[in-house]
Amino acid sequence: MKNISTPSYIKWVFTDHYFKNKQGVLKFLATLLAIFMSIAVPGPVMEEYMGGWIPIWPVVGCFIATYGFLIGIILQPYMIYKRLKQLGWWKTIDNDLKN
Repeated sequence: MKNISTPSYIKWVFTDHYFKNKQGVLKFLATLLAIFMSIAVPGPVMEEYMGGWIPIWPVVGCFIATYGFLIGIILQPYMIYKRLKQLGWWKTIDNDLKN
C-alpha cells in the first residue's frame, strides 16, 4: 500500500474537485458568478429601495438569495474535503489520487 499524504485544501479543490471533469469546471464558474453577483447586485437593489420603487421584502429576498448562493457554493467543497479527511480517503487503496 502506498503512503500518500493528505493534500492541502487549496491543492485538492483546484486539482481534484474543480478541474477533474466538466461538472467541476461548472462549479468553478458558478463560484466566480456568485462572487461577481455579491459585488454587483447590492448597489442597484438598494438604489431601487431607496428610491421608493420596491418594498423591503424583495430586497431581503434578493440579499438572502445572493449571499446564500455565495456561502453555499463556497462551503460545499470545504465540507466535502473535511469529510474525506475524516474518512482517511487518501490512505485507502482504491481512490483516484493514486495515479
